[in-house]
Amino acid sequence: MEQENKRSKWLHVRLTFKEYKRIQKAYGETVQDSLSDYARKLLLKKPVIGKYRDTGMQELLAELTALRRDLHGIATNYNQLVKKLNSSAGNELEVHLPLGKNLQQEIGVSLESVNRFISQTAAKWLQS
Repeated sequence: MEQENKRSKWLHVRLTFKEYKRIQKAYGETVQDSLSDYARKLLLKKPVIGKYRDTGMQELLAELTALRRDLHGIATNYNQLVKKLNSSAGNELEVHLPLGKNLQQEIGVSLESVNRFISQTAAKWLQS
């Protein structure tokens, strides 16, 4: 029984450089583990699963990356401000409090952006 499943026969095929490059390119556009598996499936007329790029997911990841970067920057500024406030004397608080108000507005704008993006993404998702 094991002998039937063991691949012991070789098939040698000569190709031109252009043919080889075309096959390599086509193989690269699939999810096959090896060129041998890819060629075997083609020769035996079995289905070959191609790779595909989900552009919606790509856009989602790009937007989430940008949002994460923005929120990280705001969080860093917030931590620095809190550290200054904790180590400040009474008269320095008046200098740092307006910075805190500006930071609070930035956080509000960023959260609105996140909520808007989530709403748009959810609407697109529900349409498909």
